Amino acid sequence: MGKTFIEDGVLISVLSEKSYKNDCNLKFLAGRVVNDESGHINPGNYLITLQVEFYGDYIFFTKDGRIYETSNLPTVLEVSCAEFLLMRTKSFEADDILKIRDCSDKSRLIAAFDS
Repeated sequence: MGKTFIEDGVLISVLSEKSYKNDCNLKFLAGRVVNDESGHINPGNYLITLQVEFYGDYIFFTKDGRIYETSNLPTVLEVSCAEFLLMRTKSFEADDILKIRDCSDKSRLIAAFDS
C-alpha cells in the first residue's frame, strides 16, 4: 500500500461535546491530494481521512491502515461535531468552517445553504 501525499494539511480535532475541558479525542487529517501512490484518490481533490490513529510530524496513519504524508507541519483546527458533519456531508473545507464562524450576517449565512 502506497502513501497519499497532501499539501497544506490541517489536523482536525473534533471536540468532545460532553467534556467541560474541551478535550479533543478524535483527529482527522484534511488537505489537497498532490499524489496518491495507491491510485484511489485523484490529485487535486480535497480529502478528509478516516480517524487518525497515530502521527508524528508529517506522517499520519489512519484507522484503515492508510499512510498519509503532508508537505507541511499541519495546523490544528478544533471543530464541534456539527462543524465536522458539515465538512463530511457538504464537502466543506477548513477555510469554509472558519468563514462560517466569522460570518456576522446570519441571513446571508442561511442563504448560502439554499444554493
